This record gives sequence, structure tokens and C-alpha cells, in this order.
Amino acid sequence: MAMGAGALTLVTSPASAGAALAAPDVSSVEVSPSPVVVENKDGKSVTFSFVVDGATSGGFTLRRPNGSHTSFDAKKVEDLSGGKQKWQGTRTFGRSDAPGDWKVTAKATSVVGTGTASKNFQVKQVWETDLAGFGASPEPIDQGDTLTLRGRLLINSTDGWRSYKGQKVYIAFRAEGSSGYKRVDYDYTDWKGRFSAGVKAEGDGWWRAEYDGSSVAHKSVSDSDQVDVLRKSTSSRIVGFDVAPDPADQGDELTARGRLQIDTSHGWDGIRGRKVNLLFKPDGSRSWQFVAYDWTGRGGWFSIDAQAEKSGWYRAEFRGSKGVKGTSSRAVYVTVKQPPAPADTRIIKFNAYPEPVKYGKYVKNKGKLQIWDGDHWTSYDHKKVALYFKRAGHSNWEYVKTVRTNGSGNFWTQVKAWHSGYWKIRFKGNDEAESSASRSDYVKVKK
Repeated sequence: MAMGAGALTLVTSPASAGAALAAPDVSSVEVSPSPVVVENKDGKSVTFSFVVDGATSGGFTLRRPNGSHTSFDAKKVEDLSGGKQKWQGTRTFGRSDAPGDWKVTAKATSVVGTGTASKNFQVKQVWETDLAGFGASPEPIDQGDTLTLRGRLLINSTDGWRSYKGQKVYIAFRAEGSSGYKRVDYDYTDWKGRFSAGVKAEGDGWWRAEYDGSSVAHKSVSDSDQVDVLRKSTSSRIVGFDVAPDPADQGDELTARGRLQIDTSHGWDGIRGRKVNLLFKPDGSRSWQFVAYDWTGRGGWFSIDAQAEKSGWYRAEFRGSKGVKGTSSRAVYVTVKQPPAPADTRIIKFNAYPEPVKYGKYVKNKGKLQIWDGDHWTSYDHKKVALYFKRAGHSNWEYVKTVRTNGSGNFWTQVKAWHSGYWKIRFKGNDEAESSASRSDYVKVKK
């Protein structure tokens, strides 16, 4: 009876048992920041948290827009009043995380069970954009003509950079002397991301393209392109013209440089994209000869290469173009030094020995190479000379070997003798010296 009574006392009502063994109460699930906006490749770090009335472990499960799941742990970070606890976990969202509706489920476990609570949140991907290849043409342009401005809008993505179609791109202009850009036109990008606009050119200034971005794309601004607008019959001039080196040796490369400028509303300014010719008038001539040309670059600068042949005058000439008058530079004289005539050479004391020589033994050749220095003969050192042989009864000389003279111009070499015949040495010559050859020397070979 005592045990029966005891047993009866252990049986509790369902209500009291549920209160004693209740699972943790999870509440206040938070996502910060929310929505989650991924703006670059570094991703966005997001903090998840919940409040629970007591737990031994916790974690989060994320459900992606496609229904797949991923989980990570939570840690207790704070004890709150009333026996409650705050648990927290972090996760970085990157470019690989799909945009759309996500769901986080917070889970807390104690010795008596597991409790959960959920919250929905949004993930947004905002991608980098780029206005590539923006440019204005033609430049410079005559006042009142149509200036074409074009470029291409690109957007980054999980597959890399690609064309961004159907987007509104503005064309902005900052006039010379103005402090800011003003939008003057716009165009929508085609399937290749291209945009183009035609604007009437009224004055000098800078042009650029501007994209305001969207919920999934960052805004961007192109590089600026400066355009000079030419007034009718604008004057031109060539300044800083020079030719170097001076003096020059015949065959040297000369470089003619200068700058083409036009008269604009704000003074003389360099003009690019214009053809400048280099002309030459040699000594004793009355006419100018065309040599070469170059197109002016940024700032109106040009550089033209030519080969120095004769002394004479050089000048640059711009023949003019639509809306711009032609002009010529000052004339520059360049002295070209002619190379000295090659000096005479000779080979002396040449001897092939011994005479006679036994079959298969060595025949030796020696001598000396000299050069005329304008006053007397002197040693021509460290130069290559070639040994030749002509068999007795034959008419052709055959090359045998090459030897180099020493510091005194002397040379010596030996080869095996197989046939009777003639030996001699030849010097080929070079830029400073004429060729020469020794006398021939007969050597008999004894079998």
C-alpha cells in the first residue's frame, strides 16, 4: 500500500508534466543588417541573434531561395534578466549567394528538448558597373557640326563582366571655364551594352557618360574626353620646332619635333589628329623635298624621324584642314659630316714555310697587317685575316681558315700540307679600312 501510494504520487497531470519538461522558448530572432546587400567581392558580414530562456547549445539554419539549406553554430553572448540568454552567430554573404527571399531558423537545445523560431529576410546583390571605351569624335570639331559620343556599359556578374542592356546612360558636358557637368542627352544601351548620342558642338570642353545605377547595379562615371571646337578659319602655328642631333654623321637618325597650335577663344592651344609634313632642302638646292610625316598627338606634339644624308635645311609644314589655316615652322639647318674614306691596308713579310715540306706535315704562314694612318704605315691589330690555298695546276683559290692579328698586327698559323701549291693571306676590309692581300708563296710537298 505504501508503494502504491508512492507510485500514485509520482504520476502527475499532463499539464504539470508539460510545464516541468518544456523545451526552450526561442524568441526575438533578428538579422542585422536587413536586408542583406552584397555590394562587392568582399561580401557582407551578417549577424543573426535570438533570445532563449535557457539552453546548452544553439545554431542557425538558412533556407536559400531554391530550397536548399546551410547551417552554422550560435554562441551565448549575454545573460539577460529573468533567466533569459542572448545567442548570436555570424555569416558572410558573398557573390555566390543568390538574391531573393531567405529564411533563418534559430534553434536552441537544453536537457529537456529543442526550441525553434524563424524569420524571413531578403538578400540583394548589387554589382559593379563600368562605362568602357567612352570617346567623342571627331576631335577637334568645327563649330556647329555634330559630335558623336559613344561607349559601352558593362556589369560584373558571377560569370564575369558582360554587356548590360536596356539601361539609361546620360551624356554630360562641362564647358571650358565651368565648374560642373551638365547632362545634355541620353541613350539606352543595346544588347551589347552600347550607347551613342549625337550632340551639336558649340564650344570647347569635356564630355563624359554617367550611369545612375539601379537596385542591382552600382552607378558609374566614364573617363572624360576633351574636345576642341574650331571656329571658322582658325589660324595655326608650329612652335618649338627643332631637329637633332646637329651636327650629325652621315647615316645617323635625325628626329624633328615640334607642336602644332590653333588660335582658340582661350588662347593658343595644341591640336591633335592633324598631319604635319617634314621638308628638306639640301645645300645648293632651291626646292624643298618631302621627307616624312606624323600625326599630331595630345597637345599638338609631333615627332618625325629622318636619315641624315646631306647638310641642309629642315622645316615642318601643316597644309591646313577644314576650318584651320595652314602654316610652316621656322627652318633649321643641320650639318651632316661625311665619313672619312677608308684607309689603305697592306700585308707585309708574308711567308709560307718550310720549303719544301713533307707530306702530312705542317706548313706555317706568317706575316703582318698594316694600315695607313695618313702619315705612315702602322700595325693593324686584332683584325681577322683569311688564309687561302691554290693547288699547283689549278686556277681556283680555296678558303682554308681565319686567324686574328695580335697587338702588333702580326699573324701566324699552320695547317697540314697534302698538296704542292700557292698560299696567300687576304684582309676583307671594313668601314674604316680597304681590303688587301699578300703576295702568293709556293710550297712544294714531298711525298
